[in-house]
Amino acid sequence: MSDKEVSITVDSTSIVPMIDKNQTQLIFQRHCNYDRKNGKLHPESVEDQKSIMQSFIADLKNSFSTEDLQNTYFLFTSSNTVSDNDFKRCIETTNIAMESIKQFLKEHHISTSHIINLNEDSNYNGQIHESRQLVEPKMFTDRTGYYDFLSKKYNGINVDFWTDFEEDLSKEKREELGAEGPEQIVERAVCYIQILQRYASYFHKKYPNSRLVIWNGTHYDLISPVVKQRILHLEKSFWLKVDYCGGISLVIDELNGVIANVNGARYPFDFGEIKQPHRHF
Repeated sequence: MSDKEVSITVDSTSIVPMIDKNQTQLIFQRHCNYDRKNGKLHPESVEDQKSIMQSFIADLKNSFSTEDLQNTYFLFTSSNTVSDNDFKRCIETTNIAMESIKQFLKEHHISTSHIINLNEDSNYNGQIHESRQLVEPKMFTDRTGYYDFLSKKYNGINVDFWTDFEEDLSKEKREELGAEGPEQIVERAVCYIQILQRYASYFHKKYPNSRLVIWNGTHYDLISPVVKQRILHLEKSFWLKVDYCGGISLVIDELNGVIANVNGARYPFDFGEIKQPHRHF
């Protein structure tokens, strides 16, 4: 992978408010950088996340009227991937976002129930919703043996290991073992987005003229292939980086159409062959 030309890096430019009435914004954000030994978030990366949230909130203040803010709602979901030391890097990153929005609402005398996770009528019990649709590659936990196969082939987790996985160079062996590959990661991401489309449609019927932001904490391994395959239509061999705390936004309009925003540029989102999504996210 180091020999490839790196021409695109997904940064945090698209993590800004960008919706009108009766629209939903889906933010897919990579977690903060973290210590591979103890699983804890790097303090410098935590500060980066706080800075992103300060900018997001400043844009809310500048772009939305008081009436708009009174009709804006938030839902926070996250991968529940756990490190060896029981730290959940995506949840911890997403929690910084949720706490920032919570403080913003308090300062503007808006009920924190506008964060759906904190609404007593919801079933989230004040917690970030943990979604298995947002997790890192399932080879780490699925016991198919594919992780062991790649690790043995390349003497551990290294550049060659990830190149093989991302380009699906050992596809025949992966399929033999029944393991998830990059295309399957994209399929579960698309399925998840379809679920959120359905949720957004229901939400706006219940709350006309509202705005909804659904913040999804996830991994490079999901964002990168989704951008490559369903937004920019790049080859698997193209190395598309994602900054820590970087991410993309998808805007669901009143007609349930979806436009992607990557580094500030708008693109149609390609759902491919529509499949029946799961009922829950």
